[in-house]
Amino acid sequence: MVLKVRRRSWRILIVTVSLMTVGFLCVLNLLVHELNFSEKIVNRKSENEFILEDPQTYIAQGIRKPQSAIDKSDQDNVNLDQGSYRKYIFTSHNNIPNDIDPDIGPDESDEEYTNGELMEDDDDDNDDEKDNTDDEFHENLKISPQLKKQRIFEPHDFQNMSKLIFAKPPLRFQEVPIINGKQMVGVIAESDRRKFSGKLAVSERIFWSAFVEKMVPKGFSDEEVFNYTINIQSQSVDKVELASWNKCGRPKNAYITLKNKNIVCARYRDSHVRFILGEVLSFYLSRLLGMDNVPAVVLSTTVAGQWSKRNLDRLNWKENQLVALIQWIPNMDTYSSYVKIPKRILKAYQSGQPIRGVHLENATLQEVVELQQWGSLFLFDYLTGNYDRVASMQDAAYEQKKPSIITERIRNLFKSTKTNKFWLIDNESGLLDAYDLMYHKELGGSRFINFHQQMLKTFCIFQKTTVTAIQRLLKEDEPHFYLYNYAMSHDPVLQKVLPNYKSNLIQKWFQMWFQRRLAEVYKWINHCAS
Repeated sequence: MVLKVRRRSWRILIVTVSLMTVGFLCVLNLLVHELNFSEKIVNRKSENEFILEDPQTYIAQGIRKPQSAIDKSDQDNVNLDQGSYRKYIFTSHNNIPNDIDPDIGPDESDEEYTNGELMEDDDDDNDDEKDNTDDEFHENLKISPQLKKQRIFEPHDFQNMSKLIFAKPPLRFQEVPIINGKQMVGVIAESDRRKFSGKLAVSERIFWSAFVEKMVPKGFSDEEVFNYTINIQSQSVDKVELASWNKCGRPKNAYITLKNKNIVCARYRDSHVRFILGEVLSFYLSRLLGMDNVPAVVLSTTVAGQWSKRNLDRLNWKENQLVALIQWIPNMDTYSSYVKIPKRILKAYQSGQPIRGVHLENATLQEVVELQQWGSLFLFDYLTGNYDRVASMQDAAYEQKKPSIITERIRNLFKSTKTNKFWLIDNESGLLDAYDLMYHKELGGSRFINFHQQMLKTFCIFQKTTVTAIQRLLKEDEPHFYLYNYAMSHDPVLQKVLPNYKSNLIQKWFQMWFQRRLAEVYKWINHCAS
């Protein structure tokens, strides 16, 4: 009897140990599986992480491009579906003269700088000397030979830029619904406000999150913009009105109604071509950067076919002059469309401490959406050197020793009363005249370099698509030629004007400093990332 009990006890013990061993092995197997799964997640995250390259690669020795390009930023969130881009066919239009008039040549600006200030000048002779260059300039301008004839513009013309130029990230903007043929107000939904917290504002330490990008009011896509420019190029002028403070600005400009009832502002600068080129090149740079809040620009010449003599006489314009037709953005002519710098940015400006993700934990969604637009503005104005927006306010505060001026409404920046989107208007000083002011020591405008740096360094959060665009531009040996070719591919008048524009602003200042300022912005982005 005792022997049977002992045998039964041993059997129970053996079964218990066996079950415990099996259980232990199962738990161990689960732990190993979990560790492998976690490792895969980490590896996948590291593969998709946006990688910033060494900015010194671009700054040293003529800012050469890196030997290897690392760019995986857009592969996961950009979908190039069929129909996301189209071919653009350029044909002859009424506003393209057969021969460019001799007046469209060397720039004769009506503005000069004395001790860094803008002064009106009736004598144009000084600019003749400033802009005089040898007659071989157009041979040195490396314009693609295909542009000399009519051609089809293909997305692959710009290597890997198609993702940036022709497609928008699917969640980048909040779509503004169209009801009964009218675009409705771009108001942030209450549900989005409730689920937002400051921790959702930033991703990967230095980029605005997809959620914030989705909430930013939608501008015009590349396809919409280029369809618009093609349409404007073929239209003749129906009615003209003299410019006023709330319609197209300076007295020499005009408020134009075209035959198809589109409204444009016509910027007329007589023979002072640098401002017209600055306007159109700034617009195309904004598109390369993925920005959608700079009004479209189409070049025209005051020739018969598009312009009647009666309209030119009413405006007191000369024939065969270059003008810029600038897209009219409605709903920006009231007091509520004025914009002032937010207190959070003013604090960063005064303290020298940039806004980072940790500073937005208590920010509202509406505040973050506006901050995103301000950051893009500062970066864009840094690249173009525009002195007639925020920098002009800084200059006035400096000259008058009155810091409070920077808190007043900002020049040439308006907010749509329908969508709350910021629009950057009047970019004629960008790239050409601005570079001339800042980097000509005799003109005394070097303090504007500091003004732009101060504003750029108020932010350490950026649009991911814009950073990608800057990387790609810097990989070009000569990014200014890249910009020229891109702009001329879309504007037939620019194709004729730019190669014949004999100015040291392009040959020297723009060529040198555009590349330099791209590298300086990229260096700041890397500083923020580190």
